Amino acid sequence: MRDPMLHRYQPRPTHILAHRRGTSARARSPLALGFLAVLWAAVLGGVPSYADGVVFPPGSRIGLVPPNGFTVNPAIRGFDDKVNEAAFLTFELPAEVYAKLEQSMTPATLKQQGMTLEKREELSLKAGKAVLLTGPQEAENVKIRKWILIAGLPDLTALVTVQVPDAAKNIYPDGTIRAALETVTLRTSVPVSEQVGLLPYRLDDLAGFRVMKVIPPSLAVLTDGPQDTMDAVNQPHLLVTIGPGGPTDLPSRQNFSRNLLFGIAGFSDVKPTNAEMLRLNGQQIYEILADAKDAKAGADLKVVQWIRFGASAYIQIVAMAPQGAWTQDFPRFRAVRDGISPK
Repeated sequence: MRDPMLHRYQPRPTHILAHRRGTSARARSPLALGFLAVLWAAVLGGVPSYADGVVFPPGSRIGLVPPNGFTVNPAIRGFDDKVNEAAFLTFELPAEVYAKLEQSMTPATLKQQGMTLEKREELSLKAGKAVLLTGPQEAENVKIRKWILIAGLPDLTALVTVQVPDAAKNIYPDGTIRAALETVTLRTSVPVSEQVGLLPYRLDDLAGFRVMKVIPPSLAVLTDGPQDTMDAVNQPHLLVTIGPGGPTDLPSRQNFSRNLLFGIAGFSDVKPTNAEMLRLNGQQIYEILADAKDAKAGADLKVVQWIRFGASAYIQIVAMAPQGAWTQDFPRFRAVRDGISPK
């Protein structure tokens, strides 16, 4: 039976996840590749907005007041008018690239992309400084009007691009687009509840845990305790992610699962105590139980890893707890595992 959650997941070339601070990216598991920022597409039930009309696309710290006719499109992390094929796209870049990016946007560079620079101006935003580039662009015989806003905000560089086909340039003239771009602002953080809505799966049973962190596109970190850090070895943690690929035959799946477990940075002296193939809703899940030590603090931990295999991807669930709390935490870990379902 095909797992709809794994079937719908579209794996990307690079994936995510590191177990603890200061870890290596050499292992093959998504849980050992580091917290890398990637783009994702997902639909969230609500769109955050503020009294001044600023709207933030789901998962984005960059918001603005879109012109009438534009609505949020989570798939592009921006806004669009599908009827007129016009769009605002937002990108979050490191703060230190602002100067280099602003200097690199020369007429010659833009010309290579098919854009003719007509106007370059500086804007003063509430959240910081910006430069706005405007001009026509032609790509694949399609003529559009394009705006590129590069904004130096408190802790990131915001890149906002707007494109409007020539056929709609009277609907969205320069003044309308410029006024919208002048409202670009930044929020301090993206609420965890909003981030959870971007995951490609549902967590139907948290079993008393709370979601501590979400790393796009698919990592959720859960815990139960006073601290919001993976360094808190006195409280349980559970990590869920989806990885591309995975073997199809049983022996290969067993070896694959063991390699993933031993590839997770942050553990030392990992000693498997039991391993078996389980069935859940018609799907194979390989379970490995192990004793380990926290590589930084040296604390004794008990660990479980479940790998749920699908046709083109797999779900990796890793849970850990202090040895003295394992008896009470393990049933809760299983409840979370059994409550993971497709959207």
